[in-house]
Amino acid sequence: MRAWSISLLSLLAACGGTTAEPAAPPVGPPPVQTPGPSAGRLPADLVPLRYELALTILPDEPAFTGTARIGVRLAQPRDVIWIHGKDLRVGEVEVRPAGGAPLSGRWEQVDEGLARIALESAIGPGEAEIRIAWSAGFRDDLDGLFRVGAGGQAYAFTQFEPLSARSAFPCFDEPSLKTPFDVSLTVRADHEAIANSRATEESDAGEGLKTIRYATTPPLPTYLVAWAVGPLDVVDAPAIAPNDVRSSPLPFRGVAVRGRGPELAYALEHTPALLALLEDYFGSPYPYDKLDVIAIPGFNGAMENAGAITFADTILLVDAETAPARQKQWFAYTMAHELAHQWFGNLVTMAWWDDLWLNEAFASWMETKIVGRWRPDWQADRDEVEWVLEAMQADSLASARFIRQPIESEHDIHNAFDWITYTKGAGVLRMVERWLGEDAFRQGIRRYLEARRFGSATASDLTAALSEAAGRDTSGPMQSFLLQSGIPFVEVRLDCPQGAPPAVVFEQSRYLPAGSEAEAARTWSVPVCIAYGSGGERRQACLLLTDRTGGGPLDGEACPDWVMPNADAAGYYRWTEPPELLERLRTSGLSALTVPERMSVADNLAAAFAAGRTPAADVLASLEPLARDDARHVATAPIGLIEGVGEHLVDDAARPRFERWVRGLYGRRAARLGWQPRPGEGPGDAILRAELLEVMALVARDPGTRREAARRARRLLGVGGDGALARDAAPADLVQTVLVVAAEDGDAALFDAMEAHLHATEDGMLRRQLLRALGSFRAPELAARARALTLDARLRPDERFRPLRAQLDDPATREDAWRYLTEQYDAIAARAGSSIWMANLPGLADVFCTAERASEVERFFAPRVSELSGGPRNLASAVETIRLCAALVDAQRQSTAAFFAR
Repeated sequence: MRAWSISLLSLLAACGGTTAEPAAPPVGPPPVQTPGPSAGRLPADLVPLRYELALTILPDEPAFTGTARIGVRLAQPRDVIWIHGKDLRVGEVEVRPAGGAPLSGRWEQVDEGLARIALESAIGPGEAEIRIAWSAGFRDDLDGLFRVGAGGQAYAFTQFEPLSARSAFPCFDEPSLKTPFDVSLTVRADHEAIANSRATEESDAGEGLKTIRYATTPPLPTYLVAWAVGPLDVVDAPAIAPNDVRSSPLPFRGVAVRGRGPELAYALEHTPALLALLEDYFGSPYPYDKLDVIAIPGFNGAMENAGAITFADTILLVDAETAPARQKQWFAYTMAHELAHQWFGNLVTMAWWDDLWLNEAFASWMETKIVGRWRPDWQADRDEVEWVLEAMQADSLASARFIRQPIESEHDIHNAFDWITYTKGAGVLRMVERWLGEDAFRQGIRRYLEARRFGSATASDLTAALSEAAGRDTSGPMQSFLLQSGIPFVEVRLDCPQGAPPAVVFEQSRYLPAGSEAEAARTWSVPVCIAYGSGGERRQACLLLTDRTGGGPLDGEACPDWVMPNADAAGYYRWTEPPELLERLRTSGLSALTVPERMSVADNLAAAFAAGRTPAADVLASLEPLARDDARHVATAPIGLIEGVGEHLVDDAARPRFERWVRGLYGRRAARLGWQPRPGEGPGDAILRAELLEVMALVARDPGTRREAARRARRLLGVGGDGALARDAAPADLVQTVLVVAAEDGDAALFDAMEAHLHATEDGMLRRQLLRALGSFRAPELAARARALTLDARLRPDERFRPLRAQLDDPATREDAWRYLTEQYDAIAARAGSSIWMANLPGLADVFCTAERASEVERFFAPRVSELSGGPRNLASAVETIRLCAALVDAQRQSTAAFFAR
């Protein structure tokens, strides 16, 4: 009040007010200045030093309770402490300065995630301890401290990244604020309870409860704290053996809901090998005292919590004999990714969310490197190229974010978990590694991790470590890709003067699809490597392209026979070259290219089509040698382009010719592979069989393929028989395809059978497959039943939108699905219960392809997206995608019609 009175007096004087005589100076200490949060961050003059958390977690009750003792250090006096908390029912609050008497505090909620503790008098500078008691309800949206049901039992798990630790306990919820945690959990006596560190003590808490205390953790940010509580199966695996890097055995366990522990066997068998490869790469041991891997029903993806990694059960519960090849690969990539985070993100944490890429891009880049070393036959390097090329589609939008996007709101934090951060970031790291050399790059990574061990870092810290290790400045390429969106577009031509060595000339701009309004005049610092043929030999030349144009001499005396502008597809850029040079590459040069290079050729054909630079007829005519390529990744690369052409550019009159053309591209190879695996097949054959039969059934709509798929689906589901699931009716990799094909022409009996199996099974993979198929029924009354599943309380949070997504993907059901979404939006939002799940709804609408529909989608969502986490950018991306599709149709319609009129 004193500060307010003085301010009021000064205001009156300034406005001409008078007083009889000057006021006496105030008695006592000067008023305390208490700056609040700025730019979404807490004041920097208070830092947490440690947490002691004690929670009672009973998943079969509606709420949990807790007490916290948080040690802090204040740099200056404060009578207000800013802290994070969301939906907490806070009771007693007390702050005890070091060596002083405790002060009572008052918890004041400022917004849904931010609170302030108002003190009766100022404290600081120095250390203090905050003591808080609270309770809160369990969430049901797989976020925060949430509850799930399985097999009639209730379980509690956590998901705190990015901003949800505050909904479970009062905290300073920022990534750089790393401290040790001391945790004790009181749970039912017959329940298991998992935390980040090993249990050190268990005691009877009375009334059928027990209290478990855990070892003090190394410094952690709040988002990496984790708990799992319930009647869990805990499977003790053999300790992971010491190696050249780690000197002691590592305790290792798998955790699943009751009755599903045996299904952890595959994960427990193969995780140790992946961990050992990571320890070898980093040259430092796994940094925590144990490793638990936890399967959660209905969870989405995985989370790298220190020492207690959580996974969707569909990732971790893998049947070695019957699982699809893709599921086994999904396990391996995800496990390698989350284990890599124990160094990237956990041992060294980004200082703020703008550097999330330091976690996610590195883990994405590392997962393919490690899986490639573990299982070379899986061709992980080709998967990596495929994913990076897919990321370029998102990066071609004007609305695409930077890898290192400035954080201006919580929306920006939620948007950071996207293709750009993960996969573009991984592609840029792959490019920089090639430029610096693998050894120098690894030495830089090791220096970075050692220098920031158990601390935090920024992009500049990494750049400095790489530059020091490589002996050259890496800031130019790194910053040019981190701090701007878009894809470099490198035009390559040859200069072959008579009597002089040949040279290559580069010119760069920004790649833009047809109809884009993004800025084109943009440059990067691009490490460019070309491969070329000279005198019957394959040669290579590299340089750093820092300006709009550049180039250099080539070896040899004659002009190259062909030029591949992106050697090994290692550069994050698209390319072109003059027509005559491009033709020589496709003819005499194609056989000399590596598989990633041939994948790059296919991608650049699609990019030229999307940009409107090359007529559709020329692009489509060039696909045949790619579709017939021996390498799976090359053969399937054109499928996305073919599907888009079939949906948006082929009219009813041309459809039979289009379908015959697709059968001509893929039918013979699909027939050779057949429906059943052959002895000695590798995982690539199983994946290729699934991809080609899907194309034959759903794109080429081959009658024989569709009949066989429908027959197998009905047998699989037991339709017309005993209703039992017959797993041998279709190979695991084909289950999704046969179910979808059967559903498209299916009747009520088939729908009933699928729905019955859905509600009877806890198998997360089968549930996903059935929900996708249920969304594929086209009969109006059955499609309506599928849409109604969006509001079905029996579906898990991650399942609710799967049927609706399938209907929006299908032109035959799209209109009814969009009408349902708009009319039932409020009911859907109420059922979802969280903006985290609703935030992706604008993206479901990006399947439309007219300017009118773009405006309609924008009008509908614009008043709603501010309430959705990351919603504004998601809507901008969806609307732009629709408009670009419309522009592409205008640009390529006539040429497409001409091709199929031949």
